[in-house]
Amino acid sequence: MEGSGEMLIRNVYILSDKQLVKRDIRIEDSVIKEISDRIFPKLNEEIYDFSGKIVLPGFVNTHSHVAMSLFRGFAEDIPFNEWLFKKILPAEERLTPEAVYYGSIVSMMEMVSHGVVAFCDMYFHEDMVAKAVADFGMKALLTRGLVDKNGDDNGRLEENIQLYKKWHGYDNRIYIGLGPHAPYSCSKDYLIRVIDIAKTYDVPVTMHFFENKWEWEKYTPQEILKIGFNDVHFIPVHCTQLDEESMKLLNGSYPSINTVSNMKLGNGIPPISNMLKNGIKITIGTDGPASNNSQSVLFDLRVSVLSQKMFSPAEFSVKEAFDSITVNGYEALKLKGGKVEKSYPADLIFLDTAHPQLQPLDNILKNVIHSYTDTVYATMVNGKFVYIDGKFPTIDVQEVLKKFSIFSRKVTGIES
Repeated sequence: MEGSGEMLIRNVYILSDKQLVKRDIRIEDSVIKEISDRIFPKLNEEIYDFSGKIVLPGFVNTHSHVAMSLFRGFAEDIPFNEWLFKKILPAEERLTPEAVYYGSIVSMMEMVSHGVVAFCDMYFHEDMVAKAVADFGMKALLTRGLVDKNGDDNGRLEENIQLYKKWHGYDNRIYIGLGPHAPYSCSKDYLIRVIDIAKTYDVPVTMHFFENKWEWEKYTPQEILKIGFNDVHFIPVHCTQLDEESMKLLNGSYPSINTVSNMKLGNGIPPISNMLKNGIKITIGTDGPASNNSQSVLFDLRVSVLSQKMFSPAEFSVKEAFDSITVNGYEALKLKGGKVEKSYPADLIFLDTAHPQLQPLDNILKNVIHSYTDTVYATMVNGKFVYIDGKFPTIDVQEVLKKFSIFSRKVTGIES
């Protein structure tokens, strides 16, 4: 894989005190070892001259179902209940482990080309998602989607535990959490079991959380949160239908905001500004490619920012926005990262200073948040390139796309 071992990145621009300064960066053992205005090469050290490039911390996507790239464009222009229960769930019955593998690879190709280095996933056949992550080179927090019926989950919790035992900590890139699907698809007793297991293994819990108004018919957010979610590392997803009281109970958690998916499926806009005012560290997720179509977390962030500024331009500042896809995202996944600093993981992205959407360069972060829509020049995870200059060095792109096309047609019913 390109970029393995010791590496020296030369002549790259780094953001320091809001100014771009030219620096060299040495990477050893997957972390940033040194940043200086001039670093002399070592013998046998890989050297990359990145003159004219800017380095930023890589982005984190805190909620997706990456294998659902197989369903991109499959169910459009219909309400949420019809989309989920009449289209997606029946099609998912045709999924195979191999289909999930290639669907996951294609989503990762899209993510890294847009600067995403790590993501949180909830789905099934999650062992194959883990294999895809292992082969491709990203970081991920993976969870098996959990539902129960009268306390019976058909072995899903045990499957999640086995996933933990096999993959947790793999290559300092793959980590396992627990993924109860939603309060409306899980009983209270089952959720308590999930919380107990999360405490035992000290892993995060992520769950779709009050995305629809009708979810209040079964439980209130307060009822769910008070059964123990404040005692675990919690990533509530969507959160579009929270009232002020329940929102305050999210302090200490890391809500994953999925504005594009919520808008597209008619589920509302998350109360981001109120969360920020309550001191909650929000993060950004894309949701799966079936409900959003895009796996660019930067696009989702921009829509999220604008959804708040339409009420007041002062809301959701550039710093708050950038933190939501960097440092907050890493904290949500219980990982160190989100900064270009010594001793931090070399999870980095590189942009071309000549790109028109980044001009003027004096406003680099403002331009990244509000104008940049293109792919990045390169993406690095733990000091290894997973995307560089339009290429994906860890996979056979043509073979992946060929297999992906075959499986997409099968699971969507185009080919029976």
